Amino acid sequence: MRIYILILLSVLGFNCLAQEEEIDFEEYSYTEFFQMIADEQDSVFELRHALITYSQERDSAYGSKYLRSTEEEGSIRTFTRKDTVFIDKIIHLEDVHFLNSPPETSDTTSGSFSLMRFSKQFTLHNCLGFAAHHSSFDAPVTVTYSDSLKASYSGIQTHVLSINIENSIFHKGLEIGPKSAITEKLDYDVFLSYCHIYSGNSKYYHSLIESNNISYLGLDHNRFHEKGIVILDFEKSPNIWVKYNEFYDQYVNLSGAMAARDQANLQEIMNNEFRKPTFLMLKFDENLGVDWDQFEGGIVDGLAFFLEYNKALDYQLDRENYDTDYPSYQDSFRVINQYAYNAELKLRGKFLDHFKGEHNTDVANKIFIEIKDLETQRLGHLYLNDPTFRAYFRWRINQFLRLFADYGTDPSKAIVFAVYVIAFFAAIYLFFPNSWDGHGRMRIMDRYRFFLKYINRQEGASEVYMEEKNKELLPFHEFKQYLEEQGKTAPKFFYVTALPLYKWSVSGSRLSGWLLSKVDVLKGTWLDVPKNGRWLKSTLVIGAFLVALFYDLFIKVLNAVMLSINTFTTLGFGEIPIKGLPRYLAIIQGFIGWFMLTIFSVSLISQLLN
Repeated sequence: MRIYILILLSVLGFNCLAQEEEIDFEEYSYTEFFQMIADEQDSVFELRHALITYSQERDSAYGSKYLRSTEEEGSIRTFTRKDTVFIDKIIHLEDVHFLNSPPETSDTTSGSFSLMRFSKQFTLHNCLGFAAHHSSFDAPVTVTYSDSLKASYSGIQTHVLSINIENSIFHKGLEIGPKSAITEKLDYDVFLSYCHIYSGNSKYYHSLIESNNISYLGLDHNRFHEKGIVILDFEKSPNIWVKYNEFYDQYVNLSGAMAARDQANLQEIMNNEFRKPTFLMLKFDENLGVDWDQFEGGIVDGLAFFLEYNKALDYQLDRENYDTDYPSYQDSFRVINQYAYNAELKLRGKFLDHFKGEHNTDVANKIFIEIKDLETQRLGHLYLNDPTFRAYFRWRINQFLRLFADYGTDPSKAIVFAVYVIAFFAAIYLFFPNSWDGHGRMRIMDRYRFFLKYINRQEGASEVYMEEKNKELLPFHEFKQYLEEQGKTAPKFFYVTALPLYKWSVSGSRLSGWLLSKVDVLKGTWLDVPKNGRWLKSTLVIGAFLVALFYDLFIKVLNAVMLSINTFTTLGFGEIPIKGLPRYLAIIQGFIGWFMLTIFSVSLISQLLN
């Protein structure tokens, strides 16, 4: 009995399959097809199981010819008809195929929905070869397919069945995807280029482009406008490129993109603008073309957000507006939840390994910094839950490494930070005396004393200067006098060789005195200067005083900076040439310098090894 049942089921299954494959298509020209739409009395036009063929002789009004493509204008086409056709009916097509030339053919005119405006809903199911150029759709557009599509176009040349939409406007969204689960590979392509897509009709998404099991999908130079959610699901398609698209204010869900790429050829997600977070579930291989800078709004692990976070919200995720839920996920959930944290690290790790494999160090460093930033947030959370010294130290050291050297990826930043530390401590040392500054705080007072003495004495600036220097030059004068006394009773060799040493020792002061004698403008006391000439001479004297004063300040600042550098680099050989409170600050600065220079060295070596 069971055998008869099996035989009966087999016969019935074979008959059903045969019936499914035996589809009779009515054939129409483009002119006949659009005439049927115009003649339809109802507000809805429906057509099933039809082939729309293009003939240049009879359908020239619906033909377009591809010329070239430019970066600014997109695909350049010429049209036989120049006016726009307005269609005010709901369009529903099922198993209707448009037999055209391949989209890349430039020397053949092909049929298309060109220069048209549709004011009502436009729905295609299991329809291939659909082409729309320079058209506008005011209502939602839905393009769906199912497993039965495989049988519906059996025997038709697949290269003419590509869906090609370019330079068109979708005012209420665009949906391209399977109506049900797809099990078989569907041999056709989808091209969408230079289109403007506005808010969709769905409650849950802005636009949906899903290409499971199709052969090839390309999105090129499209713009998605207005706030919403864009779903691009490419889970089982072996050939995909998404390039130069702009997503303005939309969350983009690349869920499952390239998750199965066993037969992958050239595939790219490059040069797009994702201005809000992009949800990803990607697998990488050596053929993948992807760039990091396009993800301006950041990346999010799709499984962690849509599954783990949605479950934590008791499946109350606001699909209409992620702005209400995403900030909470970004700021806290992905840090607190272990699964989400690991998933986010793993996703960024894939990008990191990918760009390291391409020897793109700059991008790899950016991704590494993002990974470490997430780790720092996690360490802060762990410390708040378990406030131990070890947890606190790990958290704070990560924050310091971020500020000081971008976690070791930017040694130059460490140098800049070191300059700030040196300048800070130098500003403190400037107000305290140190053994490196011989005059110390008396330097400016000595300068005032010199100029007041010069103004009120008959001697010139040179004499006053040499008088000030007598205390410093006295040992050298005594040495010369000693030579003259002892040289008479000693070999002349000692006197001859020692005298140049004396002259060299006093040459600097004598040269300065000689220069002062040449620029002396006062020639006597200030009271001896005629009143009608005092303005000029006072200007010269005060100018000279200010120059000397600025020089003194410069030397004082230079000494403070050198002291700070010496302390920071721990080159003082144990000596701290400063007294008071700054002496203890110098010890702290030395420790900071040792610590920071060590990190700088490690960062530099790490970059050299990379």
